[in-house]
Amino acid sequence: MFWTLMIVVVLVAALLGYSYSNTFRPVIREVEMTLPQGGGHGDLRIVQLSDLHMERLSIKPCRLAGLIQDASPDLIVMTGDYLDKYENMDKFMKYLDEILAVGAKHGVWMVWGNHDHYLGDRIEELEEKIRAKGVNVLVNEAGSILHGDQRLNIIGIDDFCLGKSDIHRSFRGVEEGMFNLVLSHDPNIALHFEEHHKVDLLLSGHLHGGQFKIPGAFKLFPMGELPKANVISGLHTVNGKSVYISDGLGQAGLNVRLGTRPELTIHTLRTA
Repeated sequence: MFWTLMIVVVLVAALLGYSYSNTFRPVIREVEMTLPQGGGHGDLRIVQLSDLHMERLSIKPCRLAGLIQDASPDLIVMTGDYLDKYENMDKFMKYLDEILAVGAKHGVWMVWGNHDHYLGDRIEELEEKIRAKGVNVLVNEAGSILHGDQRLNIIGIDDFCLGKSDIHRSFRGVEEGMFNLVLSHDPNIALHFEEHHKVDLLLSGHLHGGQFKIPGAFKLFPMGELPKANVISGLHTVNGKSVYISDGLGQAGLNVRLGTRPELTIHTLRTA
């Protein structure tokens, strides 16, 4: 009995050690989409960063910046869950400074996730500091960029998980006939778009690719309808709309990953 217990303890410790080591081993995923409309802007390279979770992030700021720099992005987007404790605000700003130093042509655009809202009213202080650095924070609103001679809409919808999203407001004033890139932390929002909401590509995170993959985990701890249908990672078509779910860079709960690793995503939009 004693030796059986010892073997179990050693195996569990080895599993946790391996799972912790995975948090230091990011993967670069490349996704390509060919645009139906022709000409105008050529390839657009977008780096997506999601779920940095300052409380449990093993990747150092300079290393993250190096990975982004190697991707040569035209645009950097951030899809929520950066921190949930006020004392980590300065730490996040250091990461943001490194990200901004890459100098992406069309800058950095971001939306909030559920953990960010745990800051309460202090999220407004964080937003003020971020905007002061020239970052575009989209809170149920839209903007656009000019790439080549074509405009692209960037629509940012606040967190769906906590009921902060307002889809109709987010699309208000969006120019028709352009590519609509939508940013929203929780991918389950894809189930709530109406027919007139044109979504060419939704970028999201939230699910961490399962983080510590245990069969049936999302049945026991549901995080919306998509995970129940095993839609937790990568590119999917949901109600006719393209949805990409990043596994994220940081971790929630425990700083471990099993069956998944931190992810930095490079999306390339190509002209037909």
